[in-house]
Amino acid sequence: MGYTWDIQVKIFKYTLIVMAAIAGCSVVLFDKPLPFIYALIFGSLIGILNFRNLALTLEKAVRMTPGQAQVYAGSRYFIRYMINGIVIFVSIKADYLNVLGAVLGLFLIKFVVVVTNLFNDISFFKRIFIRKEEE
Repeated sequence: MGYTWDIQVKIFKYTLIVMAAIAGCSVVLFDKPLPFIYALIFGSLIGILNFRNLALTLEKAVRMTPGQAQVYAGSRYFIRYMINGIVIFVSIKADYLNVLGAVLGLFLIKFVVVVTNLFNDISFFKRIFIRKEEE
């Protein structure tokens, strides 16, 4: 596939797991959880597609000259930004979608990326929890 395919698959899996956990919690928290769950699925899938689009954009842009890469990456960024706006607009207009669920779904993959990279380095956490007297 691409240079980043393994990382993408790992992040996609974690995103789907977290999405399922949030959907499960919404069943307990909301009286009518279906609009939230539908919106969460909708937002998460669009977020995953945007993340895939970002990966393809970066893989292609690194093979271009700096000027071409800047124009190409900028245009793709604008497209992803417009897609996010359309998703939020649709979730506002549609009665069967919850806006909070759609926004949470769009940002879910970003949270997964941050958390997986934050907890990726175990030695970082070992240094945090070592007492000053032990050094």
